[in-house]
Amino acid sequence: MFNEVQSSATPILLLITKPSLQAAALLQHLKHALSLTGKLQNIQRSLDDIPPQSVVLFDMMDADKKVIHHWQSTLARKNKNLKLLLLNTPTEYPFHDIESWPNITGVFYASDDQTQLIDGLQGIQRGECYFSQKLASYLITHAGNYRYYSTESALLTHREKEILNKLRVGASNIEIARALFISENTVKTHLYNLFRKIAVKNRTQAVSWANDNLRR
Repeated sequence: MFNEVQSSATPILLLITKPSLQAAALLQHLKHALSLTGKLQNIQRSLDDIPPQSVVLFDMMDADKKVIHHWQSTLARKNKNLKLLLLNTPTEYPFHDIESWPNITGVFYASDDQTQLIDGLQGIQRGECYFSQKLASYLITHAGNYRYYSTESALLTHREKEILNKLRVGASNIEIARALFISENTVKTHLYNLFRKIAVKNRTQAVSWANDNLRR
């Protein structure tokens, strides 16, 4: 795994799962570790509004196709600025199905332990994503092939703007990674998020967008 989304004034950690003592204990542990307000949402119940920039953990353990489609639609309508992470994801869950989730920011598999979960969530709080190397490569390769819920007016992070400016001068992924002291896979993850936010399919389109919308 490698780590590589910003908080508003009152973000929350929303755990969508089947209510249980184990789920309640996990939420309490995460709240304490991350210093966030938390809420347990019954996966079978309707959802109230979510504060902007909140982190949503969706438990795949008890979710069938009908439940998944319902929540994909619900989360897309509720809040375009939330950060969505899948929890207890089956290892065989297809990458193209992962990409269909709105605002997908991280994927934790059933084999991941609580230490990996907390480390990943801490990265999310710093404005990063949490994907496996294979998944990140897939997402950046296929960026722009799907309908995204962000628009060109979406706010970019400071790091995303840095990378856009590097693209403007023709820097490669390796050159960007060296200049910003991050891994090449982290660069790929940032590029995926950039392409999604500004609705472009490749580096050339991203540079054109940057020239029109960002100051030098």
